[in-house]
Amino acid sequence: MSFVDALRESSNSGAVFRSLLNQLETLQDALLRVQRLELEESQHAELLALQQAAAQCQRTIDDFWRTIQKYQPRLRKGGSGSRIKDSWAKIKWVTCKKEDLESFRAQIQGHISSIEFLLSAVQINAATIREKRRNQQQKTLAGLIVQFSNDCLSKLSENIDQGRRLLEASGKIISLNLQVFSAIYDIQQYIRSIPRQVGGNQEPVYMIDALGRHSPFHLEFVRSAEALTAVLKVNFKSTGVGAEMIERGDFVIQDMGTRRDIDLSDDWETSFFPGQRVAMSMVFKRSFGFENPCPGCGNLARGALDEDVTW
Repeated sequence: MSFVDALRESSNSGAVFRSLLNQLETLQDALLRVQRLELEESQHAELLALQQAAAQCQRTIDDFWRTIQKYQPRLRKGGSGSRIKDSWAKIKWVTCKKEDLESFRAQIQGHISSIEFLLSAVQINAATIREKRRNQQQKTLAGLIVQFSNDCLSKLSENIDQGRRLLEASGKIISLNLQVFSAIYDIQQYIRSIPRQVGGNQEPVYMIDALGRHSPFHLEFVRSAEALTAVLKVNFKSTGVGAEMIERGDFVIQDMGTRRDIDLSDDWETSFFPGQRVAMSMVFKRSFGFENPCPGCGNLARGALDEDVTW
């Protein structure tokens, strides 16, 4: 945090500045913990929400930095070149900086508290995930956030002796960060609930099977490699040939545009997309000699054993 570095290099060494520097270093440590946080794969939405909530502190720091920047040319060594303006700026800085600093410290404390209990909440929820079903996780997380929020506000009431105005400033920061966390989390949960493959036109995948037949299939109905294999087995069973080969996995499906074989063991959502054109081929793992007969119809095809053969 460049702001922390700037304070370290400042000539001010008063108790207020030292206290502010300690708070900023605590905030920096909390942000590093967020950056290095490792959660369960199913907690991706929670991680994004926590990162967005933590990022809110940058706005508070930027606003305070702009407030004090106008004093800097006249407070630095040598001043601005105008003794009258420099003297007036120093008087104004002395009278205003205490109120500004106290308000800024209260806001920073709010950021620290909210980030720390959100961190604790998602970490405890990560441990809970291993033992409880998914439909219980959201209730658990919501309860933890409420519990930590109440504990945090209670602690602030006891420890911060800066009056109602400063307590309200911290409370507003905590409330804002919780709202950001909840909003981002809800959006991510909604996005994750939408199947990636269901497009606006909902075009099928246009497939030509190993018998040269057009066999399109829709991704909103065929949603796994196992489902596709089952459909192929039914299609080939009616022809009297190939069902056993489908069962053994002796076939390949190739993207007709890229000529890339599609690995059905990969993530299903990245294997196919609406409107894609693919072709299916059977794989024979035994040699029939130089002239290769079709196992179904007996017709001969001539060609190398490692090439595609069309009967």
